[in-house]
Amino acid sequence: MSTAWQGFFIILGVGVVILAVAALADRHTRRKGEGQLAGGKHDAAASPGYATMTELLRRSPSAGTASSPEALRGATSVALTLAAQSLANDDRRCVASDPRVLICDDAVTTVRELVPIWGRLEPGQALTVAAPTFDPAVIDTAVANSRAGTRLVQLLIGDADARASLAGLTGATPVTHADLQADATTAMDLGKAKLIAAGTDATLVA
Repeated sequence: MSTAWQGFFIILGVGVVILAVAALADRHTRRKGEGQLAGGKHDAAASPGYATMTELLRRSPSAGTASSPEALRGATSVALTLAAQSLANDDRRCVASDPRVLICDDAVTTVRELVPIWGRLEPGQALTVAAPTFDPAVIDTAVANSRAGTRLVQLLIGDADARASLAGLTGATPVTHADLQADATTAMDLGKAKLIAAGTDATLVA
């Protein structure tokens, strides 16, 4: 047999071996994948994960300051309550240290009405807002900001007398819906408190 034919058969043999090895490897890979699917397993590292906003809020710890009996000793109770239990951050209450206080004569209907107020506060400073009612979207935004640690926001609801009591205790000047929409509210309109602990039955102001 000539040298040329010998080379041809050698190359042909090597090619057959490579094809056989590749076929076996492909068959093994398919069986492994089928076995994982049949067993309901998958590679966690290869599957991207994500969390919905609802899951984020459920997992995230609430931001805020834990209260103590000493800190609330001598505090005054006002007939304002949390707008939602999801705002609580300490023993079913929402507790804020050194918050600025905004008193609204009318319902807060959009987050946009509060954004200018947030811009006038120190970074991370807590904000307490008292109003007759709040739109659910405003409550959701307050919960998200509080639990993410961006800014603790207390939303309190109550009648005009209760809001007036809070204004008297904190030095806040009540503002109207028109004031909020026109961005006519200033830092001078905001009250101050050492500690506010708001629950579903009443609010303590120290």
